[in-house]
Amino acid sequence: MKKIVSILFLTLVFTSCSKVLYTHYDYQDVVYTYAKQTEQLQDKDYKNMAKIFSPIVKEPKGENLVAPPGSYADYAFLMYKRGDKEEAKIYFEKEYLTYPESKTYIQSLMEKLGL
Repeated sequence: MKKIVSILFLTLVFTSCSKVLYTHYDYQDVVYTYAKQTEQLQDKDYKNMAKIFSPIVKEPKGENLVAPPGSYADYAFLMYKRGDKEEAKIYFEKEYLTYPESKTYIQSLMEKLGL
C-alpha cells in the first residue's frame, strides 16, 4: 500500500511541475487592439506596438530564454514599417538563426522587402 501511495505522490509532484518554454507578455492583447482598428496605423501606433513588443525579443523569459517562434520576424516587420531597415534585418536574421526551419520563408520575405 505504501508503494502505491508513494507512486501516486511522485506522479502528482512531477505532473504539477509545468514548464513554460516561452513568454509572450501582452502580445495577443496588443495585436488584437491594433487589428480591430479600422483606420490606417500611424507611426505612433507602430512605436507603441514596438515598445510593448520589445521585451518579448529583447528580454525573453521561459525555459529556453529565446523569443517564441515568429516573434523575431514580427518585431523585424514592425521595425521595417517604422523605417528602421537595419534593425529589421537583424531581427529577421535572428529569426531564421534561432528557428532554422523558417530560413527559406524569411529570406524570401527579406528579398521582397529589399533587405
